[in-house]
Amino acid sequence: MALAAPKRVKSFQGGGLLNVGVTAAVVCFQGGMAMLSAGYARPARAGQGATDLLKIADVANSRVIGVFDESVTGGATDGAKTADVYEGTWLFKNSAGVDAITVAEIDRYCFVVDDETVASNSAGGTRPRAGIVREVSSEGVWVEISAAASAGATRSVFLPWAINETDTLAGTSAEMVAPGAGRIVRNTVIVQKAVTTGGDVTVNVGVTAVAGLANTIADAATKGTVVTDTPTAGDATTVVAAGDRIQIVPAAAFATAGAVSGVLEIALK
Repeated sequence: MALAAPKRVKSFQGGGLLNVGVTAAVVCFQGGMAMLSAGYARPARAGQGATDLLKIADVANSRVIGVFDESVTGGATDGAKTADVYEGTWLFKNSAGVDAITVAEIDRYCFVVDDETVASNSAGGTRPRAGIVREVSSEGVWVEISAAASAGATRSVFLPWAINETDTLAGTSAEMVAPGAGRIVRNTVIVQKAVTTGGDVTVNVGVTAVAGLANTIADAATKGTVVTDTPTAGDATTVVAAGDRIQIVPAAAFATAGAVSGVLEIALK
């Protein structure tokens, strides 16, 4: 019921300082980036698993929450030891090459490489969000980290596409327009009509192929077959600007019968 008179309220004290249980046996170093994984603190890291899908699932259960105020080694069980973790804006090492953070990323999210290094991209969703870039210099990257910032939903757009049988067999591309600036992180293909002779479905930005991204449709693939693939993490060919032409290209190898459709994922900046 809405208030009809003033009241005394309680506030949560100690904002910016968290005391959290530590994952069993892990070594957390003072000054290292702290991440909650399944509810317990550990040094921040990229997603773990044998496949990208497992790495992405691991990232979904992880949240960067701050920096360790002290060095702590986890006990025999999860939570047996605790650590103080501070939110705030902290200096971390920058990545190199296509992963390097530039001033263009200021006020945008950056992503975890390890507990002292950040990158400009999520490597196809396999790196957790570290925080918000506040400054970039020769020293490194100043990143604002908080539980609230890391918990925000990742902004991705999903562009559906379809290639009918005539176009699949002729190698004719489906054409789309990038709705915003970002990186192509995944293409998923489903067979709409059974394929006799298969081939690769690739992606171009303009006329340049996206490196490492090829959905291979097998010979005799049945209707409903799903194939997903991710590009080379952080490669410059994955970058799109608003209004860029995007092509979904079936290989000339497709023959006799078959049609495909799918969805392309772009992680927005």
